Amino acid sequence: MDNAEALRVNRIFHDHECAYYDKRFAIVHDERSAWRALREVEDLLGRPVRADETVLDAGCGTGWLAAGLPRAVPGLSMIGVDLSHGMIERARAAGAWPLLQADAQRLPLATASVDLIVTRGVLHHLPDVPAALTEWRRVLRPGGAVVVTCEPTPAAEVHAAALAGVLVRVLHRPLTPEDDFWEVASMAANLHVFTPAQLGAMATGAGYREVALSTRYFCATLVLAASYVTHGRRPGLAQRVPWRWLESLASALDVAVANRFLPVTWRHALVGVLRP
Repeated sequence: MDNAEALRVNRIFHDHECAYYDKRFAIVHDERSAWRALREVEDLLGRPVRADETVLDAGCGTGWLAAGLPRAVPGLSMIGVDLSHGMIERARAAGAWPLLQADAQRLPLATASVDLIVTRGVLHHLPDVPAALTEWRRVLRPGGAVVVTCEPTPAAEVHAAALAGVLVRVLHRPLTPEDDFWEVASMAANLHVFTPAQLGAMATGAGYREVALSTRYFCATLVLAASYVTHGRRPGLAQRVPWRWLESLASALDVAVANRFLPVTWRHALVGVLRP
């Protein structure tokens, strides 16, 4: 699949997925999620996000960061960019503004126009990751940084697939032809998994001089994988499960145990900071 085709697949899939993305990933756009989004960014950045900064959410999706950060930091100048019109509309409904529909590999922004780029689970959808990283470096001002969160690792792919296989057998509900099509499309839209070394090499090649990447999370990602599959197979059952509470509990367990004691290669989410 070439670059153009991969972008088309991702745009079409995310225009469809936007309708159920928040529900399947236990996202509610409120004060609680806003402060959690801010803590997520500031913990990696190593400093507070300032209200006088211009922040770009590259691949904003339904607005976890694009809507959440300005809610937590009043006055923050925030720009959301996404390839999918459907995701843009969901982010707008969540309170994000301004929003641009564009390819994150070719941003419609001036050189050196933003102070900080935040991105959550986006790089693995982009056909040309080095090109995207180079483009993001172009729009950063001197002293700026890219905060990367929640990119999937090889362990995430293996463990989520194993869990999904078990749940499919337990839930025992065949997909309709339409649902089966979108399940295949979701797999086609996920183009990469990363180790810290792999993404670090791409970042260094794209001109970043300071690259600090690691991995986090184990339990929380499995809860979200279970939510995703259960909503697809047994929506009635899924609606009765407190997924948001379970994910919060699993995240707390990850902070206390998995992030500290599990081997780096077992964890499911690549996170870190890139500075030119």
